[in-house]
Amino acid sequence: MADSAIIQAQEFMRREGIDAWLLYDYRGMNPAMWAMLGRVDNVTRPCWFLVPARRAPQLLVHHVDAGRFASLGISTATFASRRQMLAWLRVLLRGKARVAMEYSPMGELPRASRVDAGTVELVREAGDTQVVSSADLHQFATQRWSEPMLASHRSAAVKLSAVVIEAFTYIGARLASGPTEWEVAEFIRGRCRDLGLEMPEGPVVAANAHGSDPHYEPEEATSWAIRRFDWVLIDLWAREHGDVGMFADITWVGYVGREPPEQHRSVFRAVTGARDAALEHMERVLRAGRPLQGWQVDRVARRHIAAQGYGRYFTHRLGHSLGREVHGEAANLDSWETKDTRRLLTGIAVTIEPGVYMPAFGVRSEIDVYIGERGPEVTTTVQRDIVLIGES
Repeated sequence: MADSAIIQAQEFMRREGIDAWLLYDYRGMNPAMWAMLGRVDNVTRPCWFLVPARRAPQLLVHHVDAGRFASLGISTATFASRRQMLAWLRVLLRGKARVAMEYSPMGELPRASRVDAGTVELVREAGDTQVVSSADLHQFATQRWSEPMLASHRSAAVKLSAVVIEAFTYIGARLASGPTEWEVAEFIRGRCRDLGLEMPEGPVVAANAHGSDPHYEPEEATSWAIRRFDWVLIDLWAREHGDVGMFADITWVGYVGREPPEQHRSVFRAVTGARDAALEHMERVLRAGRPLQGWQVDRVARRHIAAQGYGRYFTHRLGHSLGREVHGEAANLDSWETKDTRRLLTGIAVTIEPGVYMPAFGVRSEIDVYIGERGPEVTTTVQRDIVLIGES
């Protein structure tokens, strides 16, 4: 367990008027528990971890699992029967009117909703307690980056920004043979390995209508050859190895030829304009010291694309958080798939990646943004113009 995470959680709770954070897990259902405690293997029964706003934390675990928690040095109560577990919960919750759990009212934030409805009901009754969402508390205590994490992300971002240009160059140099989407993906995977980057899946290399599938991934047997006058979308994400390695994630687009069709150029302008409008809104609000929620940024980009006439083709959220997973546990930029009311806190990072997916082609432009003490910082190279493949 990181003492700093406990201290940060208690700081947040005192400021927000929360009496305690009650983390509950059964067989790995709640990653927030283990983000706070660290890894504990082969826990077979329900377990509880109470972090009060002003006192030392306490574990409540079944006696058959108790030995697995002994090395943590946390005061631990044990139970054998359900009746004993409920009695201990009443003791732990006594006097705690507002308790945070991994719960999201109406299931609005699936990433922050890890505790089943029955367990929430149990806690409400056991402590005569109001259960509130831990969504902001969780990201404040466990998802903000340290300086080594930020440095690792920046390094990965620089490498990815170079690899995507190399990939377009690779296509241009092999146009005579018609390189396939899969061959380009293999090139990208190889370059990432060369640069010491971990790429657990992907990348997306999508020609023409394949780019209309935001998560298209080419397979060797079915991928298309890329030829002159084709449109190409490349989305790649990777991290450096090690505990501090944070993901970088970018998407660029290119055209094989000198003059992209007007519709492609129009969509590209709409997408990059939405990207820039969202970033400008983040900068203006956060640098003024005002709170900003993820859904509010999504709304800015969505309105921009709708005003250009492409609103019905923007079919996913604006962006996601970054961390040890490419889709992290902090706030997303989303008013579409969910309404993400989590605040954009100093120390987290997000992608901004509006997309327009027409039947014949797709356009997405993705950048990474770290929220620092002085405001948002773009950590990846920003695509300003369509890459003209084979024309350099």
